[in-house]
Amino acid sequence: MGDYSFRGQRDDEDVLLVIKQNAWVFAKTGFYILIGANIVVFSFIMLGMSGIFSYLLAIFVIMVGILIVYKWYLWSNSIYILTNQRIIEIKQDKLFHRLIIEMELAMIQDISTEQKGAVQTFLNFGSIHIKTASSNAGMEMTDVTDPYETQQQIVKAKNLMKNDFKGKMEFRDNFGK
Repeated sequence: MGDYSFRGQRDDEDVLLVIKQNAWVFAKTGFYILIGANIVVFSFIMLGMSGIFSYLLAIFVIMVGILIVYKWYLWSNSIYILTNQRIIEIKQDKLFHRLIIEMELAMIQDISTEQKGAVQTFLNFGSIHIKTASSNAGMEMTDVTDPYETQQQIVKAKNLMKNDFKGKMEFRDNFGK
């Protein structure tokens, strides 16, 4: 991941992992499209190939296109970045609303994973809950592919960071003597 960089990256910070939500998050959108397609088919049965049906079909196709592009935009602009110093969540909530949260690896107290239901279990995606010592601080990484493996990567990065810091402190102590 050495090639990946982002705005706000520190000079001594290396990107270890870039995580996107599982593509299964599009399933709800697909469900809505399926309902809309059923309405269009029902309209065709009731109205036949009339001018009203043609307008309904055109509106449906345009709305589906807009919905797919919108959902893809939100998905493609939402990522989690694990570096050797912190975890950064960049979440595109709406068209013009982006939320950026960062958490220092040193502040992490607890990491847990959760997979709800058969779909998440069979397709191996779920959530990672990260807590800090502060009661109000935390991060939830939702719909992450292979949440346990990602959790282990975060733990490994935290341990490497802690050992690197400890090694630097020992070096300073020994150098100062």
